[in-house]
Amino acid sequence: MPDPQTPSLLNLFSPEWSSDPYTFYRELRETSPVYFDEWMRTWVILGYDEISRLSKDERLSGARIDSFHEQLPAEVRADIKPLKNALSDMMLFNEPPRHTRLRQLIKPGLTPRFIREMRPTIEKLADELLDRVVEQGRMDVIHDFSEPLTRGVVARLAGVPDKAAHLLENWPGLLHEFFTQSRNEIARITQLREAFDEGGRERRDGTGTDLFTQVIAEQLQHGDFSDDEIFANFLLLIDAGQATTTHLIGNAVLALVNNPGQWELLRDRPDLGVKAAHELLRYDSSVQFTTRVALTDIEVLGTRIPKDDSVTLLLGSGNRDPSHYEDPDRLDVTRRAADHLSFGHGIHYCLGASLAVAEIDVALRRLLERTRDMRLVETQPVWLDSINFRFLKRLPVTFEPVH
Repeated sequence: MPDPQTPSLLNLFSPEWSSDPYTFYRELRETSPVYFDEWMRTWVILGYDEISRLSKDERLSGARIDSFHEQLPAEVRADIKPLKNALSDMMLFNEPPRHTRLRQLIKPGLTPRFIREMRPTIEKLADELLDRVVEQGRMDVIHDFSEPLTRGVVARLAGVPDKAAHLLENWPGLLHEFFTQSRNEIARITQLREAFDEGGRERRDGTGTDLFTQVIAEQLQHGDFSDDEIFANFLLLIDAGQATTTHLIGNAVLALVNNPGQWELLRDRPDLGVKAAHELLRYDSSVQFTTRVALTDIEVLGTRIPKDDSVTLLLGSGNRDPSHYEDPDRLDVTRRAADHLSFGHGIHYCLGASLAVAEIDVALRRLLERTRDMRLVETQPVWLDSINFRFLKRLPVTFEPVH
């Protein structure tokens, strides 16, 4: 662990900061808005304006999977190669022109109309899950509600066959698995690929009835996409649509339980749902930073960042920057916060952003309609041991059922 006096994101592993990284970000932002993290070997950018600008700067590249993989010991490289292959074919970790082509595979299908058509499915799933627990007056928000909700949505969206649906249970963040050099999920990915390949012919000729086939059908008719590329971005839908959204909902519920006045305001003003979802995304996102590589020397706030150096854009810090948001540490569901950084900016803006917002909105509406006086069972929430992913391991609550 770095010396507490040495600026490093690794300090977030300490008990002092793991539950509340935002105070740590504030102290760093006020003293070192751009600094080189000696322990993580990356430049860290903490201000909203700089993060927003650099997110759209073509001199920074998100294509970092292959270079990281190449630096690993040969044995580790071989063990996690299936994970590396999947990630390196995702649009998220590519730059133009390949990024543009891969993004075109999915983007035309995730239209506002498609999201509206998905909403009844989300609502039905949320009701079915609450039917199982609401009379008990207690549940684990993560395991009983948000995780099975997002898993059900993703299973329908990605067209995961029923016999493979169990492979989505307890889905990890694949990027977290890769950068921690974990071999744990290789078997899961292999089995998903086998299930995915079974529907390959129907997907190619457009006769598949699952939503994923419908989303990409036209693009397959006009674009040249390999099966590996299609599978990788199928996995991206699962990874972004399940793990991150599960914990966006969990973090939103935690924030509202800790701010009961905002809960009640939402109860009285359900029309604030989408605005509240964006504010909750700003307030405590499940993904705290993203990393790029400098393609040339660049200057940020008077600091020169050399070519080939790693650059970490600390989204969680930018979302709490007082130069952009008034009183940023206060949760305010009436705030205009749709310009938050949690979905990224520029060409890497999250394609599933509208779907995630819809899921958060539906989840909170249903909880408000069917529960009252929600309280935490554990005063100290337990988080995944990670400095990037704000994932709750569990969130047990009690409440009064609403009849």
